Amino acid sequence: MAALGIGIAAAGLIATNAVLYDTAVDISPATPTQRSGTKLQDGAAPITTVPDMSGLAETFERPLFSPTRRKFVPAPAEPKPAEVATAPAAPSPQETAAPVAAPSLLGISISVGNARALLRVDGGAAANWYANGETVDGWTVSAIDKDEAVLTRSGREARLSLYPPVQKQAIGGGGVAQ
Repeated sequence: MAALGIGIAAAGLIATNAVLYDTAVDISPATPTQRSGTKLQDGAAPITTVPDMSGLAETFERPLFSPTRRKFVPAPAEPKPAEVATAPAAPSPQETAAPVAAPSLLGISISVGNARALLRVDGGAAANWYANGETVDGWTVSAIDKDEAVLTRSGREARLSLYPPVQKQAIGGGGVAQ
């Protein structure tokens, strides 16, 4: 008898599922008139049921997937190429032209006494690794330290720092960005 009751209950559930499977479901957003069943008067504002979240503004401003939960601060703009210090000498016809900018230093690798500097030529898209004594765009790599590379060209020396000092910029409100 129990098996017959379970069978009838299962058949009823199967029949209900079959009927619901063919039934169309309206998933369009409900308008205020559909929610309340009454029409709004002209000029009347609909009643909102959204809770007041103004007290949670700081919570919503903090990024969820950042380990520090601090606002995202973009990385500082790419530093300008280092200025080239010139040694006092008689200028040749080639040196009277505008000085050539030194390549940009992007990284330094020191492994088992083998030091290399990742340099990108001004205006170039690709960067390459260079060791002491190698030449890039007319500049010769003369020294590589843990945070600096020294390049020379025609008696001029350019010191490229891996971590250039960050300049503070004024913000419109008179404050200083940090």
